[in-house]
Amino acid sequence: MKRWFALACILLVTVTLSAEEITFSGGSTRMSMQQGNQTITLGGGARITSGSVQLYADQITLSGNNFRYVACTKSVRLVDAERGVKVLAQNLFFDRDEQMILIDGFVELDDAVNEVHATAFMLQFSLQEGEVLLQVDVRLFKHTESGAMACTADVMRFDRTNQDLELKGKATIDWAGDRYEAERITVDLETEEIAMDGSIKGVVNG
Repeated sequence: MKRWFALACILLVTVTLSAEEITFSGGSTRMSMQQGNQTITLGGGARITSGSVQLYADQITLSGNNFRYVACTKSVRLVDAERGVKVLAQNLFFDRDEQMILIDGFVELDDAVNEVHATAFMLQFSLQEGEVLLQVDVRLFKHTESGAMACTADVMRFDRTNQDLELKGKATIDWAGDRYEAERITVDLETEEIAMDGSIKGVVNG
C-alpha cells in the first residue's frame, strides 16, 4: 500500500511539474505535497531543467507557488545553452518567474556569446534583461582582437544586451599593453571605447 501511495505521489508531481515545464532527476527525493507548502528536495546528484536552464547540484529544493523557487547547494552548475552561459558555485538561488539568479559566495561565470569569463563572491543575474551584477573582488576577462582585456573592481555591472561594462571601486583594466586605473571605468565592448572618472591613472604605450 505504501509503495502504491509513493508511486501515486511521484506521478502527481511529474504531471504538475510537466505543466510548469520542469523535469527533474536525482538519487533520492523527499516530497511534501501539503497545500500551500509544496516542496520537493532532490539529492544524490540532482538535476532539473526549466526552459533553457539546466541546474545540477548535490541537492536541489523546489518550493513556492508552482515551484517558483529553486535552491541549490554544493557543486552547483547552471548551464543555459540558449543564452551561451555557464555558472559554477557552491550555492545558487533561482527565481523561475523573475528569471533571476542569486549567488552569495564564490562564483565563476562563463559567457560564450560575449567571450567573457568572470569570478566574484556575489552575483545577481537577470536572464531576461541580460544584466549581471558582480560584487567583491571581481575579476573579468574579455577576449578581444587586441588580446585579453583583464578587469578588476569591487563592483561590476555587465549588460550583455547593450555590450556595456561598468567598473566601480579600485577599478583597473590591463589591455593591449596599457593600464587604466580609476574609481569608475566604463567600457563599450562593441566599440572598445573606455571612459574613466575619479582618481585617474594610466600607462599607455605610444
